[in-house]
Amino acid sequence: MDSITSNNACESLAQSPFAIPREDVELLCASEGFQVLRRCLASNNADFCAAHTACDAQAQETWLLHRDLLHALVMPVVELFRRAAALAEAALCTRTSADLELAFAGAARGAFLCLQCFLAEEEDWCRTRGCPACVTTAALSTESHIRLTIAASLLSTASVSAPNSSVAASDPSRVAERPAQPSSQGLSLPPLPHILPALREALSADPFWGPDHWPYLFARATQLSAAIQALIAECVNLESLVTSPAGAKPAAKRSVTVPVLLPVLHAAEGRGARLRKSRFAMRQLRLNEEEGALMRRCVLQCWARAAVPSRVRGEIIGRTETRPRSLTCP
Repeated sequence: MDSITSNNACESLAQSPFAIPREDVELLCASEGFQVLRRCLASNNADFCAAHTACDAQAQETWLLHRDLLHALVMPVVELFRRAAALAEAALCTRTSADLELAFAGAARGAFLCLQCFLAEEEDWCRTRGCPACVTTAALSTESHIRLTIAASLLSTASVSAPNSSVAASDPSRVAERPAQPSSQGLSLPPLPHILPALREALSADPFWGPDHWPYLFARATQLSAAIQALIAECVNLESLVTSPAGAKPAAKRSVTVPVLLPVLHAAEGRGARLRKSRFAMRQLRLNEEEGALMRRCVLQCWARAAVPSRVRGEIIGRTETRPRSLTCP
């Protein structure tokens, strides 16, 4: 029994758990965007660890291909989260990571929290740093890894687009993480459903997972994919809200007794999408309105003292008539 276990362990170290058909590999490698991605990742000089250095050249090439495929799947989701966090910071005017979820609601908020927690713990894996073989085998390590891999594959075939900000940050088929991309702008990655059959077979053959876990994991990953699509839609709305210019404010009319008032903070609603305000945001809006009212009152009082004669001011306030004090009316 021990010899069988050791043989299985040696086989798992020697070859990738994913078996992708040759025709799918040829179709994937024919994509110009995927070729640029592979060249950029190859320039990072990711060396194999001591346990996988002994693999032959063909096995190492397979490890590299599967690592690049995982990078093409996961990195667009990572960039989507980075863009969503930046839009949330701009919308809420805060850099506190715990408050950024308030910019989203419903399933989009759940997807944002899920990605935030996972990226905080597994950033190196999401960016495919380290040994390519270890990165590939780690895709089967936890339920979260499997769910994100399946969800990313489903997103690659979904008819949704990321918020339009720039070619590098908003394109869901972003070619690489950060390396220089000569003449790679405008390229896109093909749909990547190839990992799903290979992942299902790898889970079935895995001694820990087995074939019974696939329906549950696929259902959970489908929910995560739908939530990420909702997050993309809310990012588009936030983009229009954050980048829309302030509307032209009408000039206040000046009269004899009323000065030109300061601009009202809540003068006009922007044309962006309406967001569901949290309790914290509603309290902040109420405090801003109270502060604006106090400022306007202070300005009116100062202007009245400076511009209105005391006699006229007394008539307006009602202090012109003085009554003598009596015993019955103090």
